[in-house]
Amino acid sequence: MATLEKIRSKGGVFVAIFIGLALAAFILTDLMSSGPSIFSGNQTEVLNINGKSIGINEFQNKISEMEEFNKLNTGATGLTEEETYSLREQIKEMFISQALLEERYEQLGIAVTSEEVLDMVTGRNIHPAIYQHLLFADPGTGIFDPQRVMSFLQNKNVDPTAYFYWMVMEEQLINEKLFIKYGNLLKKGMYMPTALKNQEIAARSKSVDFDFVGVRLSTVADSLITVSEKEVKDYYNKNKKYFKREATRDIEYITFAIEPTDADRTAALEWVNKLIGDFSSPEVDPIQFVNLNSDIQYIGRNQRLAEFSSQVQDFILSAKVGDVFGPYFEDNAYKASRLVAINNMPDSARARHILIRETTLDATNALADSLMDLIRKGADFADLARRYSQDPGSAINGGDLGWFTEGMMVPEFNDAEFNDAVFKGKTGDLVKTQTQYGIHIINIQQQGPATPKYNLATLVREIHYSSETYQDVYRQAARFAADNNTPEKFNQAIEEGKLVKRYGRSIRENDNYVGGFTSARELVRWAFETNVGSMSPVFEFDDQFVIANLVNAAEEGYASVNEVSPQITAYLKQQKKAELLAAQIEAKLASGASFETIAADYNTEVETVNGLSFSDIQVPGAGVEPALVSAAVNTPAGQISKPVKGNNGVYVLKVNNVETVEVSEDLLNTEFAQNTLMTVDYQLIRALRNDAEIKDRRARFY
Repeated sequence: MATLEKIRSKGGVFVAIFIGLALAAFILTDLMSSGPSIFSGNQTEVLNINGKSIGINEFQNKISEMEEFNKLNTGATGLTEEETYSLREQIKEMFISQALLEERYEQLGIAVTSEEVLDMVTGRNIHPAIYQHLLFADPGTGIFDPQRVMSFLQNKNVDPTAYFYWMVMEEQLINEKLFIKYGNLLKKGMYMPTALKNQEIAARSKSVDFDFVGVRLSTVADSLITVSEKEVKDYYNKNKKYFKREATRDIEYITFAIEPTDADRTAALEWVNKLIGDFSSPEVDPIQFVNLNSDIQYIGRNQRLAEFSSQVQDFILSAKVGDVFGPYFEDNAYKASRLVAINNMPDSARARHILIRETTLDATNALADSLMDLIRKGADFADLARRYSQDPGSAINGGDLGWFTEGMMVPEFNDAEFNDAVFKGKTGDLVKTQTQYGIHIINIQQQGPATPKYNLATLVREIHYSSETYQDVYRQAARFAADNNTPEKFNQAIEEGKLVKRYGRSIRENDNYVGGFTSARELVRWAFETNVGSMSPVFEFDDQFVIANLVNAAEEGYASVNEVSPQITAYLKQQKKAELLAAQIEAKLASGASFETIAADYNTEVETVNGLSFSDIQVPGAGVEPALVSAAVNTPAGQISKPVKGNNGVYVLKVNNVETVEVSEDLLNTEFAQNTLMTVDYQLIRALRNDAEIKDRRARFY
């Protein structure tokens, strides 16, 4: 357990730098050496990547392993439904990437030796995730100490937690090294041909000043352009590969919100009224009373007047300790507040601390007392904080927490005990206090000016819908579903009742989100298991009942020409508009029209651009128009270009001046190398996926 605590308290850097990829690594342990799947057929198959089968047991085991790793790093007890969905997505991507890369590694004989791993953790090429990990830093200096890595490795086999944690890091180091080796092989095979390099240098060596007129495609009315059915079909047949799609579903649905009624609000008010008498009694401890009865526990903070709402401020200004205000409505709750104390306290403070957290409370107190004794005898507080504090965020700064106001610390240090120690003490005090996170040794370094602060105990009854309200809304939804069990009745009832019909478009088989619902797997599964025209049962998501109608089912493959006809038609219309404008402008130029005349004819202006080079992406006054950039740097000075068809319009330009700019061939080579580096790293997995046959059958199980 000691190792577990060290990992939790010192794993912040590791988590920030490494956790996402490290999780992937551990989950994929032994993939590189695993044989064929133990499953035959595909009844238990979750994924199939180029014939390699991943079964449900293997997939689910990885989820469980990753959940445990998450608990180890964060101390969390489990995952939310959204986090679990995200986890399944990550694991799917890990399995796919690893399977695709495994094929290439084996073909090329790429491997990572134990010597290379050792070099990354204790040698001359320490990996950043190891080098920056506080677990391997000298406690006195905060600097990486390779001996601490060696000590960890020598002792990891006697501690299952340490072993598991190390396996995560080691596996990630290996996977990353494999990927780097493979990427380097690809990069070495990429070069810029001499002809292309010379062409690039010639283009970049020009800086041009020019005038241009741009005519937006939108100036041509849609009614002037016609696109035939044959043109749509011809375009579709030539570009069919771009219309490949996943299986998707479209639904229409309505919701019945489960919200508190007036009766629920009245019940909350009556609850406060019932308790306010006892709450007001001088014999009753208000803090204990709140903690026993309130929906929100006593916060224990001393607050400035400005931190309260106006109605509570009015109460405080005329109240004395023990007075009660309420019931009053605030933040969707009925409340009653009792003034516990009025204190003159600093409005802010600067402090440093050492957080001690040993395996037992006695051991924690013993260490804290020893450290306090050392500090009182002159030991350096900052040095002890770096060596002993279990708060890595402040330990590296000698325990310094900086300036803060009461209640403004990170949540773990907002305990009443911590705040009281800092704000009720005085500058220079060395105090020890206990919170749920351990024992704190606190040194108050500076305090701001004193100001009145008020401590209130507040009895809160949040307004929630009751079980009766829940049942009433459910009956409404169930009655609607029973009475309107066909699409025709569904739509008619929506129209007659003036209900709001909502839409879920292009829902994929493994989606978790539909509309505004964050966890709608039941609805998604229903949509893929039923037929178009079917009405759903009543679902419940996010305090709403949902009734849906499946209106469209698109299967995996290619979208039909009819389905994509609208977008093809729109694209072809834009092309025809560009051709029409280009012909018109060319005719005007042939007749001797000036730039100003052309601009006036299209109700636009002549734009001037100075210093444009081939490397520019945007053209001032036109936007992202690579065709216009190319035309500008390739048109001789003094000449008017032919009409240029761009993304948003048609352009004609006149180059006024061309200047020669020196282009460094070395700089071009460096830029190419950098672009190659980014391209390979970013596009590699995508390219492998495009050529792979991947079957995703997770929807059967989740």
